[in-house]
Amino acid sequence: MTDELHYTDADTERVSRLKQATQENEVVREYEQKYYEPRKLKVKPRSYSTMNISDEERQWAMLAHASIWLTLVGGFLTAGFVVPLSIFVPLVVYFLYRKRSDYVAFHALQAFVLQLIATVGVLALAVVGGTAWLVGMVIALLAVFVLAGIVLVPLWGLVGIALALVLFLTPFAALLLGTIAAVQTYNRLDYRYPFIAKWVDRQLAGGFLNVV
Repeated sequence: MTDELHYTDADTERVSRLKQATQENEVVREYEQKYYEPRKLKVKPRSYSTMNISDEERQWAMLAHASIWLTLVGGFLTAGFVVPLSIFVPLVVYFLYRKRSDYVAFHALQAFVLQLIATVGVLALAVVGGTAWLVGMVIALLAVFVLAGIVLVPLWGLVGIALALVLFLTPFAALLLGTIAAVQTYNRLDYRYPFIAKWVDRQLAGGFLNVV
């Protein structure tokens, strides 16, 4: 005696929907195989351990960070004469150790970028920002004749004070960060500058600096 299978209309409808869904999935897979372009994976930053940092590595990393004293203080005492040379001290350390120690290379590049910001960046800001402020102040003074300058002149004066504070404090902030980093790396720690460290890490992982 055999059991007979009885299909209802609902069963037939479910089977039909299942076949349709299967066919649609096959079409989607076929389309993806032909036209889908895989996303480029982001290059992960290189990592290193600070457990086995040698005395040589910590000394060179410390030297790269501490060279900011030579750039800023030496530049002040020599009226900027030493800056074109001292600013490249961390970069020299980088090229010496880029294939020998990721630890030293990373910290040397951090130090180099910090010194660029503290010297070249501040100088560019002073020239561009100072020129823009001067032009704006002239316009504000001329506007006094139409009464609008009565408000613009003091406001623009405050902008000038803020710009002057930024230009004055940035080198000292960089000097403080460089000093902290020098002490930390001398103690075999992994100090990272805000914002700068992430950018340097990306460059070492697969950016322009990794090629150079």
